[in-house]
Amino acid sequence: MNNLLALSAISLALIQSQAFANNQNENIERIHVTGSHIKRTDFESASPVTVIDAAQIAQTGIVNVEDLLQRMSFSAGVAGNATNAYWTSGGYGTAQVNLRGMGIKRTLVLLNGRRVVNGGTGANSSVDLNVIPTSIIERVEVLKDGASAIYGADAVAGVVNIITKTQLDGAEFIAKIGAADDGEGQSQELSFNIGGEFERGHFVFSASYINTEAVRQSDRIDCAKSETINDDGSSQLDCFGSATTAGGRALLADGSSVQFNQDPNGDGNSYEAYDSAKHGFNYISYLNAVNPSERINVSTNFTFELSDNINLFTEAQYSNRQSEQIVTPRSVSGIMVSKDFAYNPTGQDLEITRRRNVELGAPYFFQETNTTRIVVGLDGVLNNDWTWQLAYNYGRNTGTDGWTFDQDISKVANTLDDSICSYESGAVIPCGDWFGVDELSPEVIDYVKYRREGNGGNELRSLTFNLSGDLIELPAGALAFASGLEKRDESGWRNPDSTVLANGGEDAIDGSYSVIEGFIELAIPVLESVEAQVATRYSDYSTFGSKLTYKLGLTWQVVDSLMLRGVKSTAFRTPMITELFGGTNAENLRTIDPCENAVGDIAANCLAAGLPANFVQDGTTVRTSVGGNPQVNPESADTLTLGMVWQSSAIEGLSTTVDYFDIEVEDAITSVNGSDALKLCYTDPDVYSAYCDTFTRHPVTGQVNSLSQRPVNAAFEKVSGIDFNTRYNTELFGLTSQFELDASRLLKHETTPFAGQDTQSLLGYITEDQGSYTKWRANLGVSVKADTWSAHYAMRYIGTADDVNGGGPIGSAVPSIIYNDIQGRYFISQNTSLSIGIDNVFDKKAPFLTSWNDANTDVMTYDLLGRRGYLKLNINF
Repeated sequence: MNNLLALSAISLALIQSQAFANNQNENIERIHVTGSHIKRTDFESASPVTVIDAAQIAQTGIVNVEDLLQRMSFSAGVAGNATNAYWTSGGYGTAQVNLRGMGIKRTLVLLNGRRVVNGGTGANSSVDLNVIPTSIIERVEVLKDGASAIYGADAVAGVVNIITKTQLDGAEFIAKIGAADDGEGQSQELSFNIGGEFERGHFVFSASYINTEAVRQSDRIDCAKSETINDDGSSQLDCFGSATTAGGRALLADGSSVQFNQDPNGDGNSYEAYDSAKHGFNYISYLNAVNPSERINVSTNFTFELSDNINLFTEAQYSNRQSEQIVTPRSVSGIMVSKDFAYNPTGQDLEITRRRNVELGAPYFFQETNTTRIVVGLDGVLNNDWTWQLAYNYGRNTGTDGWTFDQDISKVANTLDDSICSYESGAVIPCGDWFGVDELSPEVIDYVKYRREGNGGNELRSLTFNLSGDLIELPAGALAFASGLEKRDESGWRNPDSTVLANGGEDAIDGSYSVIEGFIELAIPVLESVEAQVATRYSDYSTFGSKLTYKLGLTWQVVDSLMLRGVKSTAFRTPMITELFGGTNAENLRTIDPCENAVGDIAANCLAAGLPANFVQDGTTVRTSVGGNPQVNPESADTLTLGMVWQSSAIEGLSTTVDYFDIEVEDAITSVNGSDALKLCYTDPDVYSAYCDTFTRHPVTGQVNSLSQRPVNAAFEKVSGIDFNTRYNTELFGLTSQFELDASRLLKHETTPFAGQDTQSLLGYITEDQGSYTKWRANLGVSVKADTWSAHYAMRYIGTADDVNGGGPIGSAVPSIIYNDIQGRYFISQNTSLSIGIDNVFDKKAPFLTSWNDANTDVMTYDLLGRRGYLKLNINF
């Protein structure tokens, strides 16, 4: 707290020392650039910033902000979107961005330079980008540098600052429809913006409606597949089904595994030895390739001049999202049944190991969220031309989610225990015949079935005061500064369905924290061609104490056409509400057991653990308990960027930037996924003993029947690479033309799980739950424009990658993929245009990989929808 008082005292001294200063500044327009609170006369600074403006967004068929950002070469890894909602961390149906593949929690998202409340259905970990429609965006500025000294916590990999339209004279109307080749995945967008000026101010009002319809996985693939390797080294892809079967499986007292009748017209009491190839359940028709959602967004911006030097400004946004995902029929497992139970056809005590309850049908998982954001503030100019701003930022997100129906596991167990249930007709608790397909009575189904629904939310309140201006005139120019104070409170809560809570499937969450922060930033002209940028920020948290971060930046204008730049800074990420206060939540997560087809040390250690040499994993998912840890602390990061900006003096319109980045994270908050925990355990059970304690195996079958993931401060991560951008604006055959290439080369992506353990490199690999860490990603864009028409071509390149879990000749690596998009636009009149576009022109299919997470591929990285077209009408009036 002493540091914060010192920062405040310095700011007050600055005000007092300059209150009488005369206006010596020229009337030059200055702008705010993401990465600094100091207004500048030029856009390039010490920190690399990528700008995506409204015109570039209009050249695509994109209506979702996450799709726009996830296509960028600097994005990687896991981030929610319409094709991976089953695997979205931090809230089903939410949409996020993941810079550098370092995780959504290490990317700070701002709206008009201010924080946004987290979104989802309760105690969520990131901003839901669904609340920001593309139609209101003026530009998106992506700061590719650590920026905790400027913005505070979570700006580790970078900052995404979405800037909305605040100046509009007239109205804009957009109508867009689209669909895939086969007519699936239809989408509609309607948006209306209107704005204008009045005597002492201006306003902008915006409203939009966006609807995306579902595409089933069965419309894109025929079945889930695995690779079978033949004796000669060749291989082929074979269909397989889920080990959670229709009719049900059981482990009998004599140790045999049996499958009950699956033929609705067959003998209801029959059973036979379980055979995965024969009895597996084809679940693909019960999952979406693209998940449907419906969104309504309304926003306003209003500015009113109270006096010559003071303005009142407001921002208000409201968003409603409704989304859903079809889910496979519910299942039961681990229920013991007596040999004397009347419906037990085996005559032995047994354990129902896995049963897919197709008699209940397939439920839908649904979400509805409401998000409100209000900003009210004052800004103005002092007599010495210093600018100030006082703003209050309030955001609240509430949501409900659930299943259209679920089953009460405790009631299922009741129907299999005749000391509780009755075989009599009309019984309050009827006994159930769970042994075979279509043997369940309607009374049993009604007894166990219920509608499941939970709710929750997130809230943010902040009060900020910022001050900036020129302090003194130095020989090389004015010494500029910015300083500020912030008080912020954040909270999150989650109330599970009462039945789920009673059965121990999910715990309630209720947590909050507050922080007081102060910062000072200086722009120091060392020489006419050299500027130093220095910043420090002190943060005092109610949960863990204080953090002090800094930034040291330098720019050198070597010649008019060449600038060199560099930044050394520190950053940190605070634990999310769920990481600190989250209880247990059980999820079925895809997990690869390394003891199947194991070789070398892993095979030896699996045998030593009592598993047979021919062990085969039963299914692809494991029930995993995830939750929080109140002892987890912030993680710290050191970041370095070095780069150059070149604007050709010989070729007009040609510019290039090259930037090297290096990010090191200490005490990283980590929760190792099940596949990696198992692999590490059996690689060396002594060195990685901590991971061997995170799972249990069935005492008879040896199958992993439970996993636990809890966040801890343990890991060390290092990520480095090079970003390259070149842009050429010219006249080509009388047409206004632009060529732009944006590429990223990943040089290093390493993780050390715990101190003293081996470092794991993800460079050049693709994973089952973290996305692709390919070495190369690139985007190429070509645009031409005439008086009455324009055209745009875009190419997205995703490089090759090896599967982190190996595999056969087909799935052990994925080839490079190139997606091609085109758009043509015709201006019917000065104010009306019609656009037609095709994305994924050549209908490039997603590749198969061993560690696929859905639809036989990596849904975090590749396109599932296929070729699709759209038609868009723009009217300005």
